[in-house]
Amino acid sequence: MEYDEILKKYGDIPLYFSHYYNFLFIFKSTILENGEQITLHLGGNMEKVSALVIDAKEPMTLNENGEGEIAFIKDEDKKVIWKNDQ
Repeated sequence: MEYDEILKKYGDIPLYFSHYYNFLFIFKSTILENGEQITLHLGGNMEKVSALVIDAKEPMTLNENGEGEIAFIKDEDKKVIWKNDQ
């Protein structure tokens, strides 16, 4: 699927803070009805992380925060079926 198609289908699904690791804030969706799960990595280096304002209680979405970040979708077997690593 193209990036625009992914945003149209999955862009507004809430992603909840999961954990922080090695300059990355990790957000994940709940497991969707079809068994898929969306993951978003924000940050990646000290400069990006220091500029982020993260509220772990507020969900994010791909539409709001996915552009230029690493995001992927895994199927029910945990295989990556789509990845954005711009």
